[in-house]
Amino acid sequence: MCRPEAMLLLLTLALLGGPTWAGKMYGPGGGKYFTTTEDYDHEITGLRVSVGLLLVKSVQVKLGDTWDVKQGASGGNTQEVTLQPGEYITKVFVAFQAFLRGMVLYTSKDRTFYFGKLDGQIFSAYPSQEGQVLVGIYGQYGLLGIKSIGFEWNYPLEEPTTEPPVTVTYSKAPSGL
Repeated sequence: MCRPEAMLLLLTLALLGGPTWAGKMYGPGGGKYFTTTEDYDHEITGLRVSVGLLLVKSVQVKLGDTWDVKQGASGGNTQEVTLQPGEYITKVFVAFQAFLRGMVLYTSKDRTFYFGKLDGQIFSAYPSQEGQVLVGIYGQYGLLGIKSIGFEWNYPLEEPTTEPPVTVTYSKAPSGL
């Protein structure tokens, strides 16, 4: 019989070896796991969503100037959204039946983007803290399309300052003081 310490270590290693997310996933689940690339230097600047056979097949985020790997099943008609400078995704609605049927994105500049159809069970996803924005997408997909989806929220990157650094010089105090 295994000791409790050994069993706890094995459980911890098993959880670390598999995909784990702190956030909630929406939808029935099942299939292969996916997650967009964690990028601490670039923000999401665009999104491609492929829709076919009345369901969402795949998603792809643009990080800075580069498109990340497409996540999900192949096929479908791809719709592309480009965010304006300083614009962020702040809330998402998703609709499920057996697969993701539709998605609506809301941005910080009061723009709204629709993909697929909002029919079935509808969920809303938004950050837990004021000022946070969408920084990643994860979930599961099968042969036909996305079966569950979750959203990672965090604060936007800080803009680099254009002011030159302040230089401080010290003069040596006269001797004898």
